[in-house]
Amino acid sequence: MTVEEVRKRKGYTQEYVARSAGIALSTYNQYETGARNVPAEVAERIAQVLRVQVGEIFLPVKFTIREQAR
Repeated sequence: MTVEEVRKRKGYTQEYVARSAGIALSTYNQYETGARNVPAEVAERIAQVLRVQVGEIFLPVKFTIREQAR
């Protein structure tokens, strides 16, 4: 599920989530639309407000795979 889907299912406004997570509404909006990357600590706060696990609403976009030393 996306952040937006979870927020709407819970009946929360963007303003409520932003204020509860301690971030600006415009910043939250950019996180929700994907226009801006979400710092890990902010993702945790948003997930707490929405009462979900971070991995349920924020998925890694890129993975870095490193070869193990031999």
